[in-house]
Amino acid sequence: MVNCKLLVTVLFALCTAPAVLAETTEQVTFEALETYSGASATAPGEVTAYLTLPTEGEGPFPAVIMMHGCSGLEDNHTRWAHLLADWGYASLRVDSFTARGIDEICTDIMRPVPRGADINGAIVFLQSLVHIDATQLVVMGWSHGGSVTLQAAAEPGNLRQDLKPAILGAIAVYPYCSLTSQPFRVPLMVLIGDADDWTPHGLCESMAAGSTANSAGIDLAVYPDVTHSYDCHACNGEYFGHTLIFDQSAYDDSVLRVQAFLATIFTD
Repeated sequence: MVNCKLLVTVLFALCTAPAVLAETTEQVTFEALETYSGASATAPGEVTAYLTLPTEGEGPFPAVIMMHGCSGLEDNHTRWAHLLADWGYASLRVDSFTARGIDEICTDIMRPVPRGADINGAIVFLQSLVHIDATQLVVMGWSHGGSVTLQAAAEPGNLRQDLKPAILGAIAVYPYCSLTSQPFRVPLMVLIGDADDWTPHGLCESMAAGSTANSAGIDLAVYPDVTHSYDCHACNGEYFGHTLIFDQSAYDDSVLRVQAFLATIFTD
């Protein structure tokens, strides 16, 4: 098995074993790109991310762009990246905070961070990689990143017009759902608990019920007696004034739902 610990610029040329790739995660950097000039309250600049390749095959691989919540990248995102790799998909865990000197925004949730620009930049970055099928991308986000994901899936949304066709679907995990009537351009899955005291599940139910005929389908799962951050294995208490408790049953069901959803979105 090849040990792939090289820069991303040479990773794909040098780290290929016959028919099998070692699971590989590399830290990468790319430029965040505004949807239109002046769209961001602050200059988007460069951001870092973690690119994980599947365990088998030579690609090109479909890929999931992963958007973290208000506390930044956590272990649960790494766990999801490993699952995606096992299913044959690449993933890009975008770090919207570190390069911008941000620790968290849970205590300042309205702080402007150009996260739509991060998705634009992630798409362009993935389009530059020969081992990625950048015509088959899904955005998956948690909490604050889930709300950003909703906007990426909506029309007109927060993405650059020429980059929208690359995104074929979206998964929002315990997002703060929108009350607007924006239609969704691509199929959307929303996963949330009914005991979530941070992002109310009722807003997501209203959003799904109010979807218009010209909107793509919304697959909403509401887990009974489940809190925010239910897929965080280390969560078991109160954080930032909200109850966050891992729930094995909801997590297991979410894994199955996400796997099935991606199987319907990504084609050979």
